[in-house]
Amino acid sequence: MIDVLVWNKYSRIVMRLAEQLNISPIKALHLFYNSKIYPLLLNDTYPLITMSDEYIADEIIIEQKQQQS
Repeated sequence: MIDVLVWNKYSRIVMRLAEQLNISPIKALHLFYNSKIYPLLLNDTYPLITMSDEYIADEIIIEQKQQQS
């Protein structure tokens, strides 16, 4: 059951990235899985998964902007 909830959370974050960055969901998925944030979502000791979808998407966008600078 938990896996389904986590996958739903990931999909909401990816779709939010796609909307906010005006990119395809496939590109947003690539951005999500290649971000520094994704491993933190998998880390049980760092409760990032408990943060809102909006917060996590914003953190990924900030990370991307910093990489482009």
